[in-house]
Amino acid sequence: MGNYFIRRIFQMVFVIWGVVTVTFLIIRIVPGDPARLMEPPGTPEESIQVIRTRLGTDKPIPQQYVEYLANLTRGDLGKPFRGGTSVTEVIAAKLPNTLKLGLVSIIVATTIGSLLGVIAALRQNSLIDKGVLVFVALALATPNFWLAVMLVLIFAIQLHWLPAIDMAGPESYVLPVTALAIVLLPLIVRTVRQSFTEALTEDFVRAARARGLSERRVIFLHVMKVAAIPLVTLVGIQAGFVLGGSLVVESIFNWPGVGNYTLNAIQARDYPMVQGCVLVIASIFVVVNFLVDMTYAFLDPRIKF
Repeated sequence: MGNYFIRRIFQMVFVIWGVVTVTFLIIRIVPGDPARLMEPPGTPEESIQVIRTRLGTDKPIPQQYVEYLANLTRGDLGKPFRGGTSVTEVIAAKLPNTLKLGLVSIIVATTIGSLLGVIAALRQNSLIDKGVLVFVALALATPNFWLAVMLVLIFAIQLHWLPAIDMAGPESYVLPVTALAIVLLPLIVRTVRQSFTEALTEDFVRAARARGLSERRVIFLHVMKVAAIPLVTLVGIQAGFVLGGSLVVESIFNWPGVGNYTLNAIQARDYPMVQGCVLVIASIFVVVNFLVDMTYAFLDPRIKF
């Protein structure tokens, strides 16, 4: 267990370093000069060069990379090209909003998806099972950005039931959570249905029934625990998807989170802000998957690290 833990720590550090490096190189290869974007058209080249020097983009890319890693080891994510606050302060202010949206979306999707998956597994080939599979197919084919726009048009603009933008209160969560949760549901439903169906045929289920345990106890105590292992893996992966996929959804709903701010930073070629946001999102994703692996042994004692 100890050796596994140490290996995973080194793997996480390597993955985060890889993400940081790829992000650093890509945003500098993509066409677009941050200095020119900060000034109106027609600004003299001498003024543009002064801005490049102030931003540090006039230096060779290898030198910029070494300086960035050196600052990163000290916990310094730099300062945005626009604004006087540090990248860390900006992310600290925006990240809780993204985490709230992501957490609520995962809870809603996992709860509804698990319920539909269990019902479909217990009633295989019935009308309920077929209806669930049709819903899964439709949801799987629905892009989240299109769904988000449709939700705004119907429930905010036409019906005036819910707010369309910003984070004004509990009702503001309904539309963005729906847009994210529906995209998450298909994989959860299919995973739970398949794992639950397979678990029902295991020897320990037949042994539990042979001991005279009630069907409800067999399902919720024995089958559910084993069938939850693939779901735990999927939820860990979906957590990263929510953090990354929330970029478009947050932009549509003007949600004050990291995703919306990252998109604005990409458009402005704000290198430090993009690097800081990607680093935080990647770190959260890696840590969540690490915790998922640690949960396996609790759910199934047969698993050894």
